[in-house]
Amino acid sequence: MAAPEVFDRRDEDGVVVPPDAKSAAEHHPAVREAAGGCPAAATALDETA
Repeated sequence: MAAPEVFDRRDEDGVVVPPDAKSAAEHHPAVREAAGGCPAAATALDETA
């Protein structure tokens, strides 16, 4: 987990839960790192909002 302060993991199956779309700005670098390092390429960022 590259950004544990933003992402959470469900206890029942270990699936990572995405952050709120309006995560605090100080967490954005960690979220970008997590998205870029996702081994399943299942995470993408939309920075147009």
